Amino acid sequence: MSELFAELVALLRQEIERYRHLLVLVRRERGQIVKGELAGLTDVVRKKEALTRELDGLAQSRDSLLSRVAAELGEPANNLTLARVALLAPAEAGIPLAALLNEFRAVVGRLIAANDVNRTLLDRSLEFVRGSLELFHTVITPNPTYDASGRIETCESALVAVNHMA
Repeated sequence: MSELFAELVALLRQEIERYRHLLVLVRRERGQIVKGELAGLTDVVRKKEALTRELDGLAQSRDSLLSRVAAELGEPANNLTLARVALLAPAEAGIPLAALLNEFRAVVGRLIAANDVNRTLLDRSLEFVRGSLELFHTVITPNPTYDASGRIETCESALVAVNHMA
């Protein structure tokens, strides 16, 4: 296997490892969302952001490497995907590349699914908070009262009294 393809295999292994770690963090994030632990959630999000920056660097390295592979294969760089590289590469490089590509797709698929679950949990949590706030608003809003002439009297809200005490 040429050195260029060996570099690509090593880089893909690094990316897959990082995506697996990101998947662990996304699953940990789910636990923090379910428990409602904001501090833990913030910590997980910070770790995910750092890992995402790392993945961006690896993706840039992969793009650069794919440009070099394209030149070696005599293919236009903008049409060269990892699947195409696996097909065009010599067998000793193509077989491991194809296997890594399948593994890459599987990990990213699991990551997308886990992220979708977290998004749904966050959406439902926000709906619950909105509903609670609406209920609280209806409880603290005074009912209108009328004076003897039929005019609406305004009365001070209980919330104003709470705010004065704070």
